[in-house]
Amino acid sequence: MRRALLRGESGAYYNWCTYVADKYKDQEILKDESYDLPPRSVEYCAYIIEALETGKTFKFSGNLRNNGMISNLPDECCAEGAVFADRTGLHRTVIGDIPPQCAALNMTNINVQRLAVLAAKSGDPETVVQAIALDPLTSSVLTLKEIRDMVTEMLDAQRQWLPQFGNRSPRPTPIIPTPANLQRAEVPIDPALAVFSRFGELAK
Repeated sequence: MRRALLRGESGAYYNWCTYVADKYKDQEILKDESYDLPPRSVEYCAYIIEALETGKTFKFSGNLRNNGMISNLPDECCAEGAVFADRTGLHRTVIGDIPPQCAALNMTNINVQRLAVLAAKSGDPETVVQAIALDPLTSSVLTLKEIRDMVTEMLDAQRQWLPQFGNRSPRPTPIIPTPANLQRAEVPIDPALAVFSRFGELAK
């Protein structure tokens, strides 16, 4: 069942959570759990606390405010890297620049996150639209009109938990229709594309 729900479609995680919640809603799933504490797991938290309290150094992959850890990403973004914990606190490892293509890929998400934070702080519904429109997954499956409609619907549904937006919604935008008898203008081909196309023909 889980595999059927998690195939990359929109809302897959929500569907899976709903399935689990419905399946166990009338069951006491913790009734047979022991009150005895199990051995320490591989989760980081206990080891980090131990390092902070005793000074026993613990190294882990952690998420911190970047602050120069990855030098070609913004200081204020969250970045993951090698972190050392000891009695004096948490210490990041300076990595320097990551490959430019990796930095560019990260920025596609960082820019969305920046706009999402700005939207939450400003209460501007247009900034929500901009953030979601820049999300690579959303923009790959929805038009700008569909994104604007979706944001409007979601803000309406969640308004009681988002007081900073008040009663404001994204502004409606007109749809510009394409006339059926539209005559396309002839546009000269880019010389570089022409050369590339010709090389393709010759390669055949």
